Amino acid sequence: MYLDYFPYPALRPYQDRMLDAVYDAVRDGGHSVLMIDAPTGCGKTSCLSAALSAAPGKVVVAVRTVSQIDIYLDEVRRIWSKTRHQPEISYLVGKQKVCPLANEFRGESVYSACSRLRDWSKNYMTSRMKKQRDSIYDPVKDQIAEEEAGCRTFCPYYIRSREAFEVNGKVYFRRSTGAVEAAEKVRHRVIPADELPKHTGGACPYEVMSLCARASQIIIMNYHHLFSPDFQDAVFEWLELDAEDLTLIVDEAHNLGDAVRSMNSRALAIRNIDLAEREVEKFEKALGQSRLEEGGSSSWRREGVKNIRILLPRLRKFLASREKRGSEGESLLDSDLFREFLYQGIPDIDMALSYFGDVAVAVAEMKLAEGDSETASGELQPSLATALLFLRDIEDAENDSSMQSRVSVSVIGNRRFARLEVVRIDPAPVVRRVVDNIHATVMLSGTFSPLEAYELYLFGEEGRARKLSLPNPFPAENRLILAASQATTQLEARDDSSNQKEIAEHIQAIIETVPGNVALFFTSYSMMSSLVPICQKSARRAAKRIFREPRLAEEVPSMLDEFFLQGRKRGGVLLGVSGGKLAEGIDYKGEALQGVAVVGLPLAVFDEIQREIINYYTRKYGRDKGMLIAYILPAINRGLQAAGRVIRAETERGVMLFCDRRFCSSGPGGVLPFLPSWVQEEMVEVDGSGTAEAIRRKQIDWQADAASCPAPRG
Repeated sequence: MYLDYFPYPALRPYQDRMLDAVYDAVRDGGHSVLMIDAPTGCGKTSCLSAALSAAPGKVVVAVRTVSQIDIYLDEVRRIWSKTRHQPEISYLVGKQKVCPLANEFRGESVYSACSRLRDWSKNYMTSRMKKQRDSIYDPVKDQIAEEEAGCRTFCPYYIRSREAFEVNGKVYFRRSTGAVEAAEKVRHRVIPADELPKHTGGACPYEVMSLCARASQIIIMNYHHLFSPDFQDAVFEWLELDAEDLTLIVDEAHNLGDAVRSMNSRALAIRNIDLAEREVEKFEKALGQSRLEEGGSSSWRREGVKNIRILLPRLRKFLASREKRGSEGESLLDSDLFREFLYQGIPDIDMALSYFGDVAVAVAEMKLAEGDSETASGELQPSLATALLFLRDIEDAENDSSMQSRVSVSVIGNRRFARLEVVRIDPAPVVRRVVDNIHATVMLSGTFSPLEAYELYLFGEEGRARKLSLPNPFPAENRLILAASQATTQLEARDDSSNQKEIAEHIQAIIETVPGNVALFFTSYSMMSSLVPICQKSARRAAKRIFREPRLAEEVPSMLDEFFLQGRKRGGVLLGVSGGKLAEGIDYKGEALQGVAVVGLPLAVFDEIQREIINYYTRKYGRDKGMLIAYILPAINRGLQAAGRVIRAETERGVMLFCDRRFCSSGPGGVLPFLPSWVQEEMVEVDGSGTAEAIRRKQIDWQADAASCPAPRG
């Protein structure tokens, strides 16, 4: 399929290597893994066509964000239009993205509201079937009543997705004819998620797409569907996936390790305890006091509730004390003190948690869940089970150095929130559980450098993967890569006046000398705030407008719209944080961005949490490799992601400034050897006074080139 399919003809040499490598890895199978480090613009999504050509079964694309789904939908459209093939594609996204009623729910999660309305809808269908004195309820033959938003007693979309039927006096539910017909139509089209509800004939879009997924050649999923312990096995069973015939493409794979860490960690907040206590109350009410007090084999109910009534209030009290007195941020949990407080007076912890678990299972079986999260099969995850699993993880962490117990305190407005966490530091065992059991895996990223370090981080061993690193496909003359030879944001040099002057001169040069929009990404919000006065002064001299990264994600789109508009005027200055909302996942195309400065090497805070992570990887891989994986690699990635916001297409021009001497150093603390080879080769070292001159010289070259051969940007 891919041999006659080249959406980017100018990049054919790069695509030849990339697509051939993908085809070979997928053809060979045998649980092979291919890691590709290819800069933005190489057409990495076209790897999908090569994978389809060689795959023995389905191709699953794992993405981190919903916005990435549209990129692959566009790729499938190109395959349809440029080749003889029309592979069917489906996607699984969160219900909040496709639920037609999502905007009606207030103070309740979409999952919780959906679960409630599903149960009520089943009751409605059962009553209608009995009223009609029929053994089958078909929604097509019924006039479903219209209900006012906010006052619903059932979901009309779910009802149109199901038929009810009775066998031996018991009512069962199955997919409706309307849902099956809608799935058949949707399966043969490429439909964006926000347009899906228009194409499902009034049936639930989530149910229809779930049906499509079983028959589609390509399924797009979130990382969670494959790498979360709550979804992994259930998704394979639910979609009837054959692991041995499954080919996986992981997009933006540099994010996979952190994502796996997060989704395989457990958190507990006061809200979880509130919901768990409501589940226990419902459990007691459902059974009645007499059954709770029954002896013999039923004593587990009494003992379970007794232990839960002791543990949940203690958990609440512990969290409340941290909300009141804890410092904002994360810190290690003193597990010994926590366990001593929690289990005081309880002689056998394992037995207490066993009884706790019996009640949690009963709550799930009796469908008494009050949780906000949902299982792959669409059922709510009981909050009581969440609390139990957290306590089990705390016990496991006592003997497992890859698990870290933490306390986190956040401040939103005038309110403080605390949560307890058990974090799994090492993603490798979880990643291996997937890739070692499927046909082939292809991992794609534009910032996968160095590949050997990512291989060790993601798979726990060297030599597990095939590796391909491509050079930057865009003309080198279209970019200027600068690195500060003297300036640094290292703590010991921050108060040095000459160092401060160097940083200020680099900032002034990028703002005042680069025409149009520029962005500066700092190591932290506090550093950004401290340097705002310098940025403001330079912006005034250049007649540019300052834009600062907002704290709330919902404020980002409108701010970016204004920033992009400035690119057509005198220009704007965007101030953000490396690793933040503006430094990754946003496409700054055309006039949107002419220059980027990464101010400082964005290392994580060297606190007790970070030291423990470094110690874990040092014990596992030795000092140098351990420090690289645990501390340096994430910083390099954040820096490269931020710098990569400029020059997104072949004809674009721009300036990249790494404002920290560690980027151009190979000595102690330096990261130059770990940067992509094309960055190392093109990097020019400059001091503060030389940055502006280097940019001016490049601007003269670009202007001369534009005069002879006009370019859209530069």
